[in-house]
Amino acid sequence: MRRPVVKSASRALEVLDLFNEQRRPLKLQEIYELLDYPQSSATHLMKSMVHLGYLNYNRASRTYVPTCRVRSLGNWLSSAMYNQTRYHRLVDTLQRRTDETIAISMQNDLFIQYFIIKTPDHEFKMPPNEGNMRILTTSTSGMALLSRMSVAHVDKICRHINYYESDNGERVDVTEVLREWAWVKQVGYCYREHQPEHGTSSIAFPLEESLYGIPLALGVGGTADRLSRNKSRITDIVRETIAEFRDSLYDDDDLPPQPVETRSLELVH
Repeated sequence: MRRPVVKSASRALEVLDLFNEQRRPLKLQEIYELLDYPQSSATHLMKSMVHLGYLNYNRASRTYVPTCRVRSLGNWLSSAMYNQTRYHRLVDTLQRRTDETIAISMQNDLFIQYFIIKTPDHEFKMPPNEGNMRILTTSTSGMALLSRMSVAHVDKICRHINYYESDNGERVDVTEVLREWAWVKQVGYCYREHQPEHGTSSIAFPLEESLYGIPLALGVGGTADRLSRNKSRITDIVRETIAEFRDSLYDDDDLPPQPVETRSLELVH
């Protein structure tokens, strides 16, 4: 089963997500066709969101567009959470040193959620989008976070995933998760060599610190062949860079960006 979602709340947020994807004014017909909503439901929802001040309706063009009220909802996040210079610098440094996709993820209940992602210039990448979520046990970053927890806590999370989030009879194998958990705890990182659904691999480390109490993980992602060939070098680079990050004695938010001396570690392309 999955936890029930309040349909009206879900649809309101889906409408805002649609505007974020389309980035233009939209007509009612476009909205209900793109989201596959009943026309009557979409009509009432749009009127409600206009009445509450979250959408603007232009009668001349018969189009809707979000208002400044939507933008203001997240203004406080920029300074409180996402404008974290030291984390952005960590991601930038690792991306230069590895030439792969780098992501910092945070735990969100039974999921990990990507909140900083930096991609390389080359085409060997299939990065997730910032804000995307994955169940903890299905991702290397999730397993890296689980490795900092007790057996009892991991077992409880697996059971909650099976109860709330498993569909179509696909259940988490607690024994398998605990076996991987023990290995990740021993070596200090999670590596999944090949994810057949999209031909990529990833390596993830727990950052062993939290942001406003939220646990964080650092991941490196790329095509399976590239990461397989460069695994040992990448893990060395990540460990070294995380050590530098932890040993910093300064508040990076108060300092201008500093050039980072990159080790001469030539990766195999």
